[in-house]
Amino acid sequence: MTFFKMTGLVAVVLMATSCCSAQQKFPLRSGEWEATLPAVNAQDTPTIVTYCLNDELWQKAFNQMPSCTIQNFNMTSKGASYTLDCDMKMYRMNGKVVMTFDGMEHMTANGSIDMTMNGKTTHSTSQVDYHWKNATCSPNDMNLKVRRTQ
Repeated sequence: MTFFKMTGLVAVVLMATSCCSAQQKFPLRSGEWEATLPAVNAQDTPTIVTYCLNDELWQKAFNQMPSCTIQNFNMTSKGASYTLDCDMKMYRMNGKVVMTFDGMEHMTANGSIDMTMNGKTTHSTSQVDYHWKNATCSPNDMNLKVRRTQ
């Protein structure tokens, strides 16, 4: 269950950073953003992931998950919603994500995701909270880290 819940949360974060690629421009303030994922278990602490988001990286994020498709995309000035369908090697995931924009420096993403692995489907819900940090991005942001192969 923990694997499924964490996978769902990660999917919401990744897809939320790419959902608006159907729109050419990043709809909120460009720069460094923190995504807070709630703790999976009561004894854990929330996970904070830092992203750099601007027009170019918003579009690029969409192309980084070729195993996922976005459908029924709808964008307004107050938020966005879409359905996602991911066919990974070990599991399949689909569901709906609703994002709410609260000004130019805050958004939330609520996901309702079904994951199927070895013929068993598990449902999870998740919420990710995004806050704008500043206009300058760090090279340590999740989507800017240099990946080295050994």
